[in-house]
Amino acid sequence: MGKGYYKAKLAFEGLADENVWKRPADGLLSVGELAGHVAYWVAARLSGEGREPEADVTKWRVSSLLIDHRFAYYPETVAIPPADVHLAMTADQVCSELLRVHSESVASFKKLNPNLDSCPPKWPSGYTYRAFLTYAGFHVAYHTGQMYSVRHLLGDVTPDN
Repeated sequence: MGKGYYKAKLAFEGLADENVWKRPADGLLSVGELAGHVAYWVAARLSGEGREPEADVTKWRVSSLLIDHRFAYYPETVAIPPADVHLAMTADQVCSELLRVHSESVASFKKLNPNLDSCPPKWPSGYTYRAFLTYAGFHVAYHTGQMYSVRHLLGDVTPDN
């Protein structure tokens, strides 16, 4: 598990189940939605086929309730509330699922063993595996910071990060 995911795991420490899917204000996402976003993208880039709206996530090499198009980008996520199946997930379940998706996506990517300078066919032009791997750490850290902010806005006391 990378350092970013270690910090993401800490973001769930002590999080009340009733706050996992709670948005702190209109237009802001919940901790669960942010975790879904991170899970979606690591799976899309390392075990899936990119980010086309028609992409069938059930055909990706990693599957999860968190791998859902509603979590792909902010406009979709804020407009489409989580499904009942998501709302039933506890803080521990969301955290475990996020870590599992990361671990299985990395394993899938290692098995694929692509040329890091290649551009997968369904990715934006010029966007290589290497570019994604370089960006991935920032992506996880950025959204983990948002998770802490959401918790603070909800009045939670978070672990020291």
